[in-house]
Amino acid sequence: MSKPPKTKGEEKREEKREAIMAAAVTVIAREGVHGTTTRKIAGEASVNLGTLHYYFDGKDAVLMNVLTHLVAKSRESLAAYFSAPERLHDRIDHLLTFIRGEVERSPNEQLALFNLTLYAVSTPGSEWLAKRKYEEYLDLYRSVLADASDVRDGSIKPDIDGLANFIFTGFVGILLQWLATANSFRSRQAVQSLIIAAQRTYL
Repeated sequence: MSKPPKTKGEEKREEKREAIMAAAVTVIAREGVHGTTTRKIAGEASVNLGTLHYYFDGKDAVLMNVLTHLVAKSRESLAAYFSAPERLHDRIDHLLTFIRGEVERSPNEQLALFNLTLYAVSTPGSEWLAKRKYEEYLDLYRSVLADASDVRDGSIKPDIDGLANFIFTGFVGILLQWLATANSFRSRQAVQSLIIAAQRTYL
């Protein structure tokens, strides 16, 4: 059964919430987590502080929702891009190529994620946030890889967990290098090498 259409009020609240999330990503990327305040986020989103606190209890709630927001956004993008069936050999290639393109289009999102990770691992009691971030993104990779046509029909039985981790951890290093140097040519070369290594190791 289809969902009832949203009211204008619901649409407006959703737009405001999305604006706050986008502003939080920008501020975290620019200021780091320790330099981020709800006041700065509200200013970036062009809303008053009271409006921000209507949606989020405080800074920690914003940080948690930024992670959820970025994971959901990535999941939607991947689902839309990988709608046609294809073999795992091609899926590995297309997944890494697609992610590299997304990263280069939205570097602030990656900076925000790295800042959240550094904050989590260096703040006692917040280590779980870093673990959750990595588990969420690993799950995205696993889902896309496991949906390859020859994996689903049982033609091949690769180690999807190992493959997802190999690709994810390899790509993190490439991403850090690109954020530091903005050398797109080198990052494309590295991604191509990672694609070949993943195909040779796991297929």
